[in-house]
Amino acid sequence: MYKFIITGGMRLGVILFVHGMGHSDDRHYWKEWAAPLRGALAGAGLDLREEQFGGVYYYDLVPGPREEGAISEELLSKKTALREMAINEIGLSRFPFAEGVKAVKKIADSVVDSFGDIITYLYLDKTHYEVNNRLYEAVVDSGEQVHLIGYSLGSLVCYCALKQNEEAAKKVSHLVMLGSPVFWFKHGVSERTGLGARPAVGRFTNIAGLMDIAFPQMVPRIIDCLDEHIEFAINFDPVKGHKEYFSKGEALNVIAKEIKKGWI
Repeated sequence: MYKFIITGGMRLGVILFVHGMGHSDDRHYWKEWAAPLRGALAGAGLDLREEQFGGVYYYDLVPGPREEGAISEELLSKKTALREMAINEIGLSRFPFAEGVKAVKKIADSVVDSFGDIITYLYLDKTHYEVNNRLYEAVVDSGEQVHLIGYSLGSLVCYCALKQNEEAAKKVSHLVMLGSPVFWFKHGVSERTGLGARPAVGRFTNIAGLMDIAFPQMVPRIIDCLDEHIEFAINFDPVKGHKEYFSKGEALNVIAKEIKKGWI
């Protein structure tokens, strides 16, 4: 894993990324995120080394929702119910001027299909605990000053896992939730851990692109005790707005400035 670094008798912090939904065999997915963020951090006055970045990989533990036998009929029914909820929420509050239900349903389908892996994490016990343990191992192996950036499903993994393990949470100096879909999955999260209270981390931040299909700006209404909540426009396309946190300069600068605030 990613052992902490000591230079000149001083222990340095480590930034760990926790990926979202989807499937990939690339265990070093995080390097594509770390490189531009490292540049933005340098611009903010925090010059980090390559070895101070790492990532938690769990694609191998989360079965794809379309894989045969991956999820039960009960979970499929949850997916259907989620789609109906998405249609209602999007149609009434997110895009009130959308022309016709067809456009609304298309966006709702994207919400549910894109976030399908989240259902397996929240509702399959074996998957849930295996993913959490993967996170705990990474946190322990990385040292004391760990800065976690949980993206999309990764934000739910970080929140649930750290709420369930206070000892691991205390090793995290800063938890940043990025593009979190907790709004869509608050029922599933609440079945795993209570909503409303923060994990026992040093600093707790939510970063939300306003036009993000995950609807991350709703996080403060669901989870209390954030140290910081930041909203900004990232892309007027709601799907692209969810995918561009590590590719848009403004988004990278927002993340970098917040990481610097929590750096000890």
